[in-house]
Amino acid sequence: MSITILLADEHSVMRKGLRSLLEKDPEVTIVAEARDSRTTVRLARDLSPDIVVLDVTMAELSGVDTTREILATSSGVKVIALSVHSDRRLALNLLKAGASAYLLKDRVFEELVPALRLVMAHKIYLSPEISDLVLKDYVEALRDSEARFRTVFEHAPFGIALTDLEGRLLEISPALHKMLGYSREELHRMLLPKFSHPDDADSCLALFRELSQGRRQAFEKDNRYLSKDGRLVWGRLTVSVVRSLSEQSQFAIVIVEDINERKRSEDEIRAYQEQLRALASEISLVEERERRRLATNLHDHIGQTLALAQIKLGEIKEWAEGSPVSGSLDEIRLLVEQAIKSSRELTFELSPPILYDLGFEAAVEWFGDYLQEHHGLQVAVQSDDQYKPMSNEIMVLLFQMVRELMLNAAKHARAQKVQVSIKREDENLLIDVTDDGAGFKRQHLSASRSRGKPQSFGLFSVRERIECIGGSLRIDSRPNRGTKVSLAVPVWQDNQP
Repeated sequence: MSITILLADEHSVMRKGLRSLLEKDPEVTIVAEARDSRTTVRLARDLSPDIVVLDVTMAELSGVDTTREILATSSGVKVIALSVHSDRRLALNLLKAGASAYLLKDRVFEELVPALRLVMAHKIYLSPEISDLVLKDYVEALRDSEARFRTVFEHAPFGIALTDLEGRLLEISPALHKMLGYSREELHRMLLPKFSHPDDADSCLALFRELSQGRRQAFEKDNRYLSKDGRLVWGRLTVSVVRSLSEQSQFAIVIVEDINERKRSEDEIRAYQEQLRALASEISLVEERERRRLATNLHDHIGQTLALAQIKLGEIKEWAEGSPVSGSLDEIRLLVEQAIKSSRELTFELSPPILYDLGFEAAVEWFGDYLQEHHGLQVAVQSDDQYKPMSNEIMVLLFQMVRELMLNAAKHARAQKVQVSIKREDENLLIDVTDDGAGFKRQHLSASRSRGKPQSFGLFSVRERIECIGGSLRIDSRPNRGTKVSLAVPVWQDNQP
């Protein structure tokens, strides 16, 4: 089934985000975009998309009027309204105007794709955060709108229940008893928290207790339930008190949205992230081992051979002093001397021996000297000289991260000065790398990475590697005010003497 979509939002960033989200679904095709109400109505009429995803606060026409004009001029088109407002009156007016769904923008990522499917199946979708408010209006006017309330209650894609203020189930929707696997009779008059996972039951009971005591009017939480057949079911629980006309609390309306897929996806993403972090760290270590092997071979074989050649050339020079070849020998010795210098520099660039011989702090000081010599960067390294136990693997990763931050300052931030602070506080190693470079806005970091800017990938790589070893990264930066990157990582007590 192919679904054609017209995106209508006055903010280009929002349209870009919606497009990115929807284009992941192979069955969805974005046919056009609009940034104002009049263009939206015209494109809906000319293109006849299946669904118009409509920002209800665009210029020229109100969301209600835009919805009415779309449906009046475009046969078969459905409207999904997006809003930042969880106002039940706005939602009701849009539904009355003919909208098929009302989604809060901060839940679009989780809800938009499921909403598309339900709307295409001629069903209504409401964000759970506002659906309880909508249902509250229906309950208040129950004698006049029983049929409409029952329609929503019986056919909503998420579980709905009416409970007393202690959480005892009074009315249960088909979706809820299907989700939990119990019949209506088995659920009736039972406490909803009793069906929670043991680790969630106490907190859920405590929240209902606050409702009954008047200390809370509503709450939301991700809650685990145990179905009748023992399955673990994740639900987004939204509970709100329903009041009478006299403002007396009567009962609570409960919405349970099945979020198993979302939680499963989140777990998979977290697992993948951990695997990628571990892989990135392992790649860094493998790269460093290979660099060290090359540096060792360069020093032990090529470097030693060149040194021996220099000695032999010196002996020949003495023997040939005053002969016609003496000048050529001087030139050859100069070339060999340059080769020795280059091999020594290459050895340090590949894997500085000082890192393994003298440790992390000495290696950072050496790299500061290297940057000053080759890039003209003024580098100051400060250390508290406390003992900082760490394994070779951690030492290598930390040096790579600090080197990356210092190189960023030299190459991309156009800094003149860099200060590196290395100290131990309690059981943590704290490293600050501060520069006086161009700086940036924090919100621009993700955008820069998406455009492939190397400095943003460098910071991303540092964050991934520091988190893999149990540390953290904090960035403080402002345009034209420089950048401070702070690393914190636990010290390794088992390495203490």
